[in-house]
Amino acid sequence: MKKLLILGGSGFFGNSIVDYGINKKLIKHNIDEIYIISRSKTSKKKTYKHIKLTYITKNIINIKKIPRIDYVIYCLKSESTKSSNTYFNHFLKLLETLPKKPKILFTSSGAIYGNNKTKKNENSIISYKKINELTGYKKNYALEKVFMESKFKELGKLNYDVSIARCFNFLGKYILNSNQAVGSLISDGLIKNTITLNTSTNVYRGYMNADDLVRWLIVILKNSNKNCPIYNVGSDKGINLRFLAQKIAKIFNKQLKLKKVKKFQTDYYVPSINKAKKHLKLKISINLNDSLNSFIK
Repeated sequence: MKKLLILGGSGFFGNSIVDYGINKKLIKHNIDEIYIISRSKTSKKKTYKHIKLTYITKNIINIKKIPRIDYVIYCLKSESTKSSNTYFNHFLKLLETLPKKPKILFTSSGAIYGNNKTKKNENSIISYKKINELTGYKKNYALEKVFMESKFKELGKLNYDVSIARCFNFLGKYILNSNQAVGSLISDGLIKNTITLNTSTNVYRGYMNADDLVRWLIVILKNSNKNCPIYNVGSDKGINLRFLAQKIAKIFNKQLKLKKVKKFQTDYYVPSINKAKKHLKLKISINLNDSLNSFIK
């Protein structure tokens, strides 16, 4: 049986992976133990018959040794490129203490493609001009991910089996804790009489279910190699946010209030996932309607 380490396990990705394991869906991947390193405490149970969870509530730079593991999913968040570099360098030192090199997956982001109007594939040239068209935290986030991708590509040259998942938008119960528009819309549907959307008419997103996300990440992780393959992860079925808001309002049977915001550029954040479909035979098994209906108890 295999052991998995999640770095940054208190966010959407980490919690979704843990739930996937709790729901016995990691058994077919022979994973029966998960170590979660996170600065945030958790209230989850730690003991299950089919999987063991071990939480290490520390900042990675305060950890001197990690357990022997077979897989690593690196989804640490950072405030800056500088701190990301510090975390990565310490992570590398921790890896050097292990008797066997684990397979490693880095969760990057589709934000590195910058501001686009069409789907982008993994062979698309990273354009700093398009990244600079992003504003605020989105720009800094994209630049940090570009930098971190370069660091993980270097791991391949150090004889590690590595892969990169460029992740887009997702739906699952932990989305309610995020600052994404879809999380706010669903929260409104759950607790308010009116669902409110503040956005322009030219914003498009694709949403992959959390279970599909984890399944894809595990398959990509297991197929890591020294060439550091890169795959887009997300739904290639784009939907206008206004249509999404209407769909959510209908599901929850709530009134919808649309506030128009002026926006001149199209914001199209939907991936091409042909590479993952072709190379790894991955597919999306849960559609948007089923994902949204899962929030209705």
